[in-house]
Amino acid sequence: MQKFILQWFSWVQERLTLEAVVTALLISAISYFGVNSVEWSLGEWVHISFRVLFGAATVLLLLSFAGPITKAIMVAVYTATFLINRTHYDLFGSRISMGGFYSLFETDSREASEFFHLIPTTSLIVVPLFALVVAFLLYRLNRGQVSVKWAAIIWLGLAAIPMGVALSSKGVRFDMVTNPVTTVSRVYKGVPVIGEGLLTASYYHEKAGFAELIATTQPDFLVADSTLLATDLVVLVIGESSTRHHYSLYGYGTKTTPFLDRLAAEDPNFVAFTNAVSPSPLTRESLKRALTFATVEDVAPYKELWNVVDMANNAGYYTAWISNQAPVGAFDTVVGAIAHLSNEHAFISHEVGGDKMDVELGRRFAELLEQRPEGKLFVVLHMIGSHYKYSKRSEESDKQAMIALNSVSPDYDATIYHTDRMFRSVFEAAEGDSRSAALVYFSDHGEEVAGGAHGFPQLSKVQVDVPFLVWYDTTYADSTRVNRIKRHKDDLYSIEDASYLLAEMLGWSVTERNSHLISSDAYIPRVPHIYNVDGEITEYQTGLPHSVAGEPSKTNQVK
Repeated sequence: MQKFILQWFSWVQERLTLEAVVTALLISAISYFGVNSVEWSLGEWVHISFRVLFGAATVLLLLSFAGPITKAIMVAVYTATFLINRTHYDLFGSRISMGGFYSLFETDSREASEFFHLIPTTSLIVVPLFALVVAFLLYRLNRGQVSVKWAAIIWLGLAAIPMGVALSSKGVRFDMVTNPVTTVSRVYKGVPVIGEGLLTASYYHEKAGFAELIATTQPDFLVADSTLLATDLVVLVIGESSTRHHYSLYGYGTKTTPFLDRLAAEDPNFVAFTNAVSPSPLTRESLKRALTFATVEDVAPYKELWNVVDMANNAGYYTAWISNQAPVGAFDTVVGAIAHLSNEHAFISHEVGGDKMDVELGRRFAELLEQRPEGKLFVVLHMIGSHYKYSKRSEESDKQAMIALNSVSPDYDATIYHTDRMFRSVFEAAEGDSRSAALVYFSDHGEEVAGGAHGFPQLSKVQVDVPFLVWYDTTYADSTRVNRIKRHKDDLYSIEDASYLLAEMLGWSVTERNSHLISSDAYIPRVPHIYNVDGEITEYQTGLPHSVAGEPSKTNQVK
């Protein structure tokens, strides 16, 4: 055995030099082990060891072409990826996932600055030290020490292993044909630098497809029906990071939603769904499905079939999208691409005057009704809602109201209280309008309030438990339809089916897919599935904890 080891070392030194191998291993090991728990099973150790070896092979291959500039770039890239993963691990106990990495590209300066303040002191200390260590190790390697031929052979050999294992799955083979870039990135995720590089390529590949939304086609299950009772004013309100477990409307002990509470008690045409579920704990994945006919299992229709704005445009509605979220770009996000399909769109958070509160959406909505007093109108109000940092999402009066009620989460609860105030102004404006009106509200996802975030790789119910509200004004005569909705208000309901209800409100008859239409006699309740941040699909009822960050349940919050 000793002779074999000595021969192996000699072979390595002859072709790559032992120092090159050890240095590459050290760089990869530091970048990986610095951000992970040591409580691994044997299988996890094998998997992680392979990732480190693959990362080391990548270092060797790059160094075979490396001069001073290339080495400097390598230090910068390794340090940047380490910073992202180290910060994510310090905050949430895990490396950043595919969904979380994609979301980095869809943030704006406001979110970025708020997230920067979350970075723990440990990361700010460790990351510069990491950069110095990597720079020193790379300095120790001389360009002539690494054989291009053998570095390439080793790299290709290691790269073939996970792809070979992955392709043994029929599902992966199918995904490779339909979406090869994203599938390859999933196969190699977690490999230092290479994983992040492939995720970047995957995101931009997906982003290139956002422009295709302008070429969607009419679904064959939607039929224009002049006899169908449609509403002339349809309002869709989209919340942000709002878990229903902090709504007094749903039994939360602090009275965070006094207006909605009163509406539920007094208005027979107001329905609050008690078990609505978001299809994903991430905005981009949730709204990709809630605003289109895509599902957790089949996302393709979001680029192939009409979305909610398309339905309204083709039904003769004037469409307006008013957002209190920043415009990352017309085609940088799915939501941005859909918003720009409307007749007019405004992103008020970046207008003169700085950040706006959501009550501004109510004022803008009232102004729009005055400017367009006649004709069919479809309006989307996209809130900043309860997005972290909570203290910046409400006014001082909201906070004082929650403090006076002894809220256990005053900053977050103040955002819900603020949302309730916004709803009051929207309802008052809609009721005062001469047109028949209908409103749908849901949040993109919930929130781990105790952890201050969403999108944990460890999925939990509070990350996807959302409010879902439906309201028709008193001029709406079809009480039968409202009663059908009420019949299912306590069933599990995925908001990916909201597009069917909105289609009916806009005058489209839903034919062979009426089992997805909550107001239809043919509606069939089903168990929601969740698309998690790591790309895995989970059944909602199967083993999901209420929380992974210590978020109290509503039963022990009642005062």
